Amino acid sequence: MNILVIGANGLLGQEIVRNLSKENKVYALVRGSYPVDFDNNKNIKILKIDLSKSNKYNFPKDIEVIYYLAQSNHYRDFPEADKDMLWLNIISPIEIISWALKSNVKKFIFASSGGVYKNPENPVKEIFNIDISNKNGFYLDTKLCSEILLKNYADFFETFIIARPFFIYGTNQKKQMLIPRLIDNIINDKQIFLNSKEGIRINPINVKDAAKAFENMIKLKGEHIFNIAGDEIISISSIANLIASKLDKKVNFVINKSDQNNLVADNSKMKELLFKPEVSLEKGLNEMLNK
Repeated sequence: MNILVIGANGLLGQEIVRNLSKENKVYALVRGSYPVDFDNNKNIKILKIDLSKSNKYNFPKDIEVIYYLAQSNHYRDFPEADKDMLWLNIISPIEIISWALKSNVKKFIFASSGGVYKNPENPVKEIFNIDISNKNGFYLDTKLCSEILLKNYADFFETFIIARPFFIYGTNQKKQMLIPRLIDNIINDKQIFLNSKEGIRINPINVKDAAKAFENMIKLKGEHIFNIAGDEIISISSIANLIASKLDKKVNFVINKSDQNNLVADNSKMKELLFKPEVSLEKGLNEMLNK
């Protein structure tokens, strides 16, 4: 198959590109640096486009599958980076799905976020209604807006999927993300802030497992929404303590008492139709700490 991966230089995108390029032609769209090994793979073609500055796409005409994985690196910078988030999360997905429709692309897969669930009850299911009356932050609200708009195109594709990842982690992940940030804070004896004694509870998923789930999406037909999450439900403080024990360090917790809901996904649909997680959190952390 001819597959276009948009956001191919991200943690998830890199894993998907490497795996799918074993048997497919993969066009890897990036806007910055990308792994050196991509250039050494004859099945990978690099497309350098900054989606936040251009809507002129010179895509091949024979694309069969599109993965839209792009996200803004400035998701915390509101309102300074509102236009970057707007372009990457709303304008570009709509422009590209419109191009896909005209170009007879069969399958369109959009990576949203588990964070779109607002004030969630645990565990959150894909069938839950999302209350749009509450603010959830500009980044997450643009993701949800894009979901709402993109669904209007679903019937025009053989496969249309919205994926909601929950705390994907893995080796070489960007330092500002949750688990690399915990590791850095513990190594450098920095404070870790929690909103309660335990902090929120989550069920993170290793990038290897997340990528397998995304790769299997192209085997499905019809319209779907999937939570992409792991099996282990664990608090932030427990993750930090686990990391600290492996580094023979102590954790400097600071408790700021405030209300914050857990963000735990029901991943049963993912396990039934896509992939069952195989990498334990302990194994995933060992790989990150021993890289």
